[in-house]
Parts: sequence; structure tokens; C-alpha cells
Amino acid sequence: MWFVSRQSYWGVDPDDQYVVEIANGGLDYANPDMLAAKYAGEGEEYSDPREAVEAALEIAKLWKQDHPELKIGIAHGSTGGDTMPFEASEVEELKAWAEKAYESLPKCDRCGELRKETWHITDDPDFGQFCSEYCVEEYAAQNNYKRI
Repeated sequence: MWFVSRQSYWGVDPDDQYVVEIANGGLDYANPDMLAAKYAGEGEEYSDPREAVEAALEIAKLWKQDHPELKIGIAHGSTGGDTMPFEASEVEELKAWAEKAYESLPKCDRCGELRKETWHITDDPDFGQFCSEYCVEEYAAQNNYKRI
């Protein structure tokens, strides 16, 4: 999961203080300097890193419209449960990172969607890995899998 939030990092260079943060690992891996949620998509977790980047871009745009005097970056990373300000990235770097991260995520053997949970055929766990019970049943039916 990726958690998107606006941050006002404490104790850093003022030019790097305001960031829309994309924290890998969800809320528990975000920095503690989160500002109160104000914009749509903020304070939410995303299972698709590409969606997290798009939300962060929109949040940064709206934040900049409301506060044109601020320098606002967009950054991604993981604190590992500690506190560690992330370094801002360029938009193209963020999109490339998100695409690479998405490609590495586990997909359903039937529909190709992301697997948030992994479902198996109980009698044969090596038959495949699926995103839902529905995909297990559909895949089994399409491949004439006969239960023992």
C-alpha cells in the first residue's frame, strides 16, 4: 500500500519543507509531520502506485493554487517505521518509479488485476494464484480442473 499525505517537515531546509509524500507501506510508514487532510485523495492508501502518484500530483497542484508562495515537492519513500524526510522527485521520475513498482506487484493468473489477497484452489495450491474466489472458480472452469 502507498499512503499519500501533505507534510511540513520539521528541521529541514525551508525549500524542502513542504512535500506531498507517497509512503510505501501505508500510513504506518509515513512521516509524522502530516498536515490535516484538505484535498481529495489525501490521507488515503492506494494499492496501485500509479494512482498514488496521480493523487499526489493533483494534491500538489491544488495546494500550490491555495498557497503560491510555497515551494511544494512530491516525494516517495518508506520510513521503515522511523522518521525520515523523503527527497522530492521530478514528475517523470515519479511516474517511471510508479510504473516499475506496479509491474513488480503480484497479479491474478486469471484476470491480471492486482492481488491484494492471494486465493488458491484448496486441493492444488500450485494451480495458480488469484485475486478472488470468483477468479479461482472461473479459471478452474475454463481449464477443466476437476476437484478430487
